[in-house]
Amino acid sequence: TGDIINEVMGICNGTTNFMLGKMEAGADYDEVLKEAQDLGFAEADPSADVDGYDVRAKIAILAKLAFGTTVPVDTIPCMGITNISVIDFAYAKSMGCTIKLVGTAVRQSQFGEHDGALSVYVSPKLVPNTHLLASATGCGNAVAIDSANLGIASYTGPGAGRYATANSIVADILRVANNTSTASPFPFSSNIEIDNDYVSAFYIRISFQDGLGIIRRIGELSESQEVSIHSILQQPITDRMAADTVVTTEACKYSQVKALCELIEKEDFALCAPVFMPMFTGSEYFCA
Repeated sequence: TGDIINEVMGICNGTTNFMLGKMEAGADYDEVLKEAQDLGFAEADPSADVDGYDVRAKIAILAKLAFGTTVPVDTIPCMGITNISVIDFAYAKSMGCTIKLVGTAVRQSQFGEHDGALSVYVSPKLVPNTHLLASATGCGNAVAIDSANLGIASYTGPGAGRYATANSIVADILRVANNTSTASPFPFSSNIEIDNDYVSAFYIRISFQDGLGIIRRIGELSESQEVSIHSILQQPITDRMAADTVVTTEACKYSQVKALCELIEKEDFALCAPVFMPMFTGSEYFCA
């Protein structure tokens, strides 16, 4: 009471945070997945972790706690880390960022008032190295809560491993056995409108076979979806049969970028579906 939460955003899965940290250091996805499994961080079937389903379930719970609104899990846009590669970290580094798998629940805001619909989503996200979430390393978890009066509050701790997991389970069992668990875990309810077609600036990596007019065509397709390009990044081409370029956008809707990437994938120059993810741009979360 006495405060209003605007946004809950966090790294809620230690396994994927461990894997992304290793990939940032140059390791291959398959290599780090096996290491995570060998260490007991990831299951034999790692899909709940790497496809983002675990984070999706957790951000739905956090959204209910923070905003009093039940968000059906199957309505939450969810992207995991399986399409992230070392090249994405290279581009992220050039922008002073890292990549984290983040669950987000945020009230939409046109003029900074945070009184719009609630958007909940899970996605890899470009996070500035000065952001407090960038400091979560290894299998660590971190959650940042932005509220009207308190500003930014952060909560950190281990998010994977046998001891951390067992500690939480035993603590819950003891609370139930001692009848000290909360009778009503969700303190309030609300009727906030849900709109998971969230708004963000986006990073789009396009793998292509080199040729004339590719950037022009990407611009035309972006215009057709009313997506404004903020910048175009490209490392020197060493293999004309398999190159990458990155487009960053101004703020637009998730549905617009998704439609744009589907159009790009159909082009003759495209080698596969573009990889896209939201970018964090809010300076209020930066730390020294």
